[in-house]
Amino acid sequence: MSYLVTIHGTTYSVSLDDADGRVALRIDGRQLEIDMASIQGDQLYSLLIDGRSYTAVAATQGEQREVTVNGVSSAVAVEDEELARLRGQVKSRRRAGGEQIKAPMPGRIVSIAAAEGDTVESGQGVVVIEAMKMENELRAHASGTVKEIRIGEGDTVDKNAVLVVIGD
Repeated sequence: MSYLVTIHGTTYSVSLDDADGRVALRIDGRQLEIDMASIQGDQLYSLLIDGRSYTAVAATQGEQREVTVNGVSSAVAVEDEELARLRGQVKSRRRAGGEQIKAPMPGRIVSIAAAEGDTVESGQGVVVIEAMKMENELRAHASGTVKEIRIGEGDTVDKNAVLVVIGD
């Protein structure tokens, strides 16, 4: 399991491999062997790291996490590394070329509810496509300005064809 852990504004890449109470921990590529025992449910731990003993208390309230190690408390943010990477790719793709509304299936364009230069809101219907005798409204996933409309009413399109580009 790999995570991004942020403490005091610094983010670390942390991976854990737990086997029989021994935890192989890698922090930004540095390997540590840890003996860990849960003392009180999922909140109080006894840790032995490189021959040094630590007591850790983990508390979670909603999205907030706080960890106290040997009496020193820190707010901690933990995010799954793979999800963070995917979220970053989506954000950079939107910044680089804008959001692309693509045809989910081959079909015919029935109507276009926006024009180039129009501002659209997240969730707003932009294009209606007919496929297999059913009409499907395609909506914007993010707010922005319509940068390009690559189709016209009555056009037939292939699956994954870019229909509309929305940017900031």
